[in-house]
Amino acid sequence: MSTRIRLPVSVLFFYTRYMIAYLSGTVTAIFPKRLIIEVNGVGYSVILSTKIHDTLSKIGTPVKLFIYSYLNEREGVFSHFGFTKQEELAFFELLLTVSGIGPKSAQEILSEVDLSTLQLAILKGDAEYLRKVSGVGPKTSQRIILELKNKLLGANFGVGPDRDFTSEGEAIEALMALGYSAYQAKEALKEVSQEAKSSEDKIRAALQILAKSKK
Repeated sequence: MSTRIRLPVSVLFFYTRYMIAYLSGTVTAIFPKRLIIEVNGVGYSVILSTKIHDTLSKIGTPVKLFIYSYLNEREGVFSHFGFTKQEELAFFELLLTVSGIGPKSAQEILSEVDLSTLQLAILKGDAEYLRKVSGVGPKTSQRIILELKNKLLGANFGVGPDRDFTSEGEAIEALMALGYSAYQAKEALKEVSQEAKSSEDKIRAALQILAKSKK
């Protein structure tokens, strides 16, 4: 007589969490905050940040997404969060170690600011910049710095240490006041020369870049 063994949900989740490292397939369905990715005849529902979602929102698009699987035991919901780069997934997992930050808020933080800038802002202890560009409150931004700064010390993110976060944050706010989205403002500022130090210089250069993108 065979005996059927029932594994706890937490154990099943553990195995599933580490079995799926990435998904490589094709977009077959599109929803506001997620896509269905077909891999060898199996459709996976993957939650994406707005930035990634917008670049992949076309049926038939081939994709490779690095996956974080999450089980919300209270709600009984199992979710896959997708990232286009391994380093984004790694930092997402690091954000989850901060008290009070869950998968959805961690993904939103990464969606609002590029990874190098976020890491350097933490290293510099610039809570005000984090608050402005990532959408988190003052207490959360302070907590991110407090809990992650030592973990990031000594890492090289490929961005110069003299970046002026204060003026960049002011430039983002000014561009948003002119009708641009936070994402448009940040993408334009990425292209601004490092020689533009003041917020006025950055705003002027970003406006020129945004004007060209409309043509």
